Formats: sequence, structure tokens, C-alpha cells
Amino acid sequence: MTEVKGTMAVSPFGNPDGSRASIFEIQKDFVTFGGSSVWGGLATKSEDLTARVIVGRKGSGKTIYLRCLQAYASEQESLYADQIQQSLPSTENIIKFCQFFDEGILTEKWMILWHRAILRSVLSHLMHSHSLREHVDLARIEAIKNKYKGILRDFGTVLSIYSQVSEIILQNNTSNQITKYLDDPLWMELESIIGDLIKDCPPICLYIDAVDEEFAHAPMYWHRCQKGLFYQTMRLLRDAKLGGRLHIVICIRDIVMSSVYKSEHRTRYHKEPHIRILNWDKEAIRYFFQEKVRNLDSKYFRGDHERNGKNISTWLGISSIYNEARSVKENILDYLLRHTRLLPRDIVILGNSLCHAFERAKSFSEKKSTEQIIRRTVSEVANFFGNEQLTICGNQIASNAMPKHAAQHGYSGVYTGNQEYIRGATEDLKLIIDCIGKDKFTQAELRIACHQAKDLFGQDSDTFSVLWQNGLLGYKYYNHDDEPTTFYSETKMDEFQLPLDKKYYLFHSCLIDSVNIRPIGSSPIRY
Repeated sequence: MTEVKGTMAVSPFGNPDGSRASIFEIQKDFVTFGGSSVWGGLATKSEDLTARVIVGRKGSGKTIYLRCLQAYASEQESLYADQIQQSLPSTENIIKFCQFFDEGILTEKWMILWHRAILRSVLSHLMHSHSLREHVDLARIEAIKNKYKGILRDFGTVLSIYSQVSEIILQNNTSNQITKYLDDPLWMELESIIGDLIKDCPPICLYIDAVDEEFAHAPMYWHRCQKGLFYQTMRLLRDAKLGGRLHIVICIRDIVMSSVYKSEHRTRYHKEPHIRILNWDKEAIRYFFQEKVRNLDSKYFRGDHERNGKNISTWLGISSIYNEARSVKENILDYLLRHTRLLPRDIVILGNSLCHAFERAKSFSEKKSTEQIIRRTVSEVANFFGNEQLTICGNQIASNAMPKHAAQHGYSGVYTGNQEYIRGATEDLKLIIDCIGKDKFTQAELRIACHQAKDLFGQDSDTFSVLWQNGLLGYKYYNHDDEPTTFYSETKMDEFQLPLDKKYYLFHSCLIDSVNIRPIGSSPIRY
């Protein structure tokens, strides 16, 4: 969606990929929320050194917040801040480890694995980072290498936590082998020694990003991996020796936090001051959109912005748009937002696309009205959003159907990497949605569709909960036009499965463009 001119990307709204944009570009385009607590985690400032966990959906800006925190810490001479770790273990290794253990103990096993990987990584930093070695007794390091060679190797350089997770999994091929390695009593000794070593070092800040593209390949397995990381991060925070000197800052998905809230630990982590939840609701995303427009160059405005200010209406030149399918006029901002997933990445993609569409129309003297250009562009972008989200759902359904021990027998890729298999699951998902055929339907119609989905995906599948978790399906209590639709979000984390007792259910507006379902009624979906 981004045009290229010379070596610079022409993106008036910024780069939608927070991991690829330069830190200068991120800081320049970053929309701040003033540090006010009413905005929750969105108001997190880069100088906030208490943040340990950043929670959000794919596209919510987790990586951008993490990069801002890391950039600030790296400028402080009193801190040691490592680069953000993004080279994840392979999905096959994640599945392999998950399938070693029973469901009831899996999260605990992940916690232990993360703990061992963190200790190994920290030790590699103490051995090879120039800014840390001057604070460490090198003779003691040599003694550690000799005494603990049963659980360590001779690191030749600084190594990431992710790399150590991979190493441990790859070096242990059975559940017995990896259990023996993880439960070695030498680990407790080593933890105590590392705690003593880092007392004389500046606080060590390590950053772990959760790359969403990998999560999407096998959500159920990555979910358990990230859940174990969350619990281990919070446990280290409370550790008497390591907690004050070792700062692990991580990103996790919203559905991971949702399962934490469903557990017996809910009260412990509710409003926990070290957790930052990026709670993008309609008001927050409105503010974000308006700030992005306010910062646009004047050349992109079609209305009189000098007299009326820089806003959505002066940017596009209209304040409302005619909804042809429902034969009603709609506020332009409401129209744009309901075709997005209320995420900053979607706003950036949509904003860039609209700017380029009007520039293209001007360059080629297209005989289309403003409304026609907006409708065409919004439809194209909504189709992209819908298809991307349906592919993610297809991935999730396919990976959930994976037989136990598939990774050990070498065919887990059939369920997570085989695009034909995943495409088949996605097309079957579209077929189920198409059978409903409309954007609003009743509880009775949902129950019929659930039976059809189980025939396609198996009796253990929960297809509509997958759509709910990925923001494509919501519900209403009544049939009032002014009643907003409830979708899964950071504020609805306690509802991990789709509630089946609601009167009406609604598909996200983007599915009208990607699956061609019929819009029902005269009122568009309200969020």
C-alpha cells in the first residue's frame, strides 16, 4: 500500500510495520496520550522504567512501545540495555516442546525453560559485553564455566534469550532428556551466583518482542509459550536477588493475558502496575486517527483546513458519506473506523491508501467523485483486513487440529506451514460465514452454523470462538440501532470463548467486502 519514490517510502501516515521503521521515524510519528491514566497502557511514556509486560492485539503497537522503552534505556549511562530480541525459535520447536508434556503441567514447564534460557543469556552478557565485564570478576566467570559445564556451554559471544530457548529444545530430543536437563539442581546454584555477580553491575535490561506473524502460525502452541514467559517475567520481578537488577521487558498477545485473567491468578494481576495493556477502544482510536490527520502535510487536504483546522472532514473534503447498501448518510469518521479493526496499524494503512488514492486520481485526471474514491479505497482496504484476519483464523483452526506428537514425527508443518492446507481451512471458514450470508443474525442461526462448523472442522473445534477472539464476530443484547456491538477486546478479556447466550450476533464490517455477506437493516454496525 506504500509507494516508493527514490529511496524514501512515501507514507504520509507513517510506516505500518513498527519492527521495520527506523526509531527516528517512530519517535517522530508517535502519537502520545499525555501520560494520563484514563488512557491506560496507551499513555506509557518511553522513560517509564517500571513497565515489564506490554499486552495487545496484532497491530496494536506493542513493538513500537517496546522500541521506545529500549531507545530511552539505551541512552541512560546508568543502565545496560540490550537490543530487542526478535529472532524467535521456529514454530516447529515450539510445538515440539509443547507436545513433550501433558496439558496440566505445560505452562509450568515453559516457565522453567524460560528461566533457564534467561540465566544462560544473562551469563553470556556478563562474559562478553564490554560494558558489563569491567564490573565482573573474570576469575569467577572461569570458575562458573568449569563447574557448570553440564548445563552450560562455552559461549563465544552475547546470546539472546530466544536463541537459548531454541538451543535447549534442540539439544534434548525426548521429554525425559529435557526434564532431566531443566530439573538439574545446578540451576539453583547458578541463579544465586548470577544474582551475586550482577549486584555490582548496572541494572540489566533485556527486551523480548513477540513477533505476531509467528504467533499466527500456531496460536495454541505460541499461546502456551508466551503464557510461560509472562509468569516467569513476573516471578523474576519479585525475586529478591534478581528482581532489582535484572529487568526483563516483554510483549505478549491479548489472548495470552485473557487466559491469565481466567486463571486463579486473576486478582494478583488485575491492575498490576508493571503490566501495560494497549486498550484501543473507539475513543482512543478516534484520537489517534485525528492526531495523525492533524500532523499531515497541508498538500493532502482537500477542504479548507486553514479556516476550519486540520481534521478528518477537511482532509477528505466531506463530513458524511452516503451508504448505498443501507440507503443512509453516515458520518465519515464512523464510516472509516468501522471498516478497520480499531487498531493503529489499520489506521496507518487506511490513511496512506486514501492519500495515495487521491494523488493517483489527480495525476491521472480520474472522473470519479470524492465519495467514489473513498468507497473504492475503503472497500479494498477492508477486503485486505478481512482476508488477513480470516487467514489467521484458518491458521488457528488448522493448528488446533494437529495430532499430538506431530512435531516429534516431523509432520507438524502440514498443519502450520502447508499453505494449501491452511488455505483450505480458510476457504471452509468463508463457506460457513457465507452460509449465514448476512452481517447480523440470531442465536438460533448461530447454533445451526456451529453444528455445520463441527461437521467441517471436527467435533472438538470451536470455530466461532476463533472468530470472536480475532475480532470478526461480536454480539448485541437487543436489536436497537443505537446499541453498540460488543467485540472481543482488551476490556473483554474475561470472555475468552464466545458467549452463546446473546440474542443477536454480528460479523465485522470488513467481512462484507471480503466474504460478500449482506448488510442487514438500515443502521451500520456501531462499536
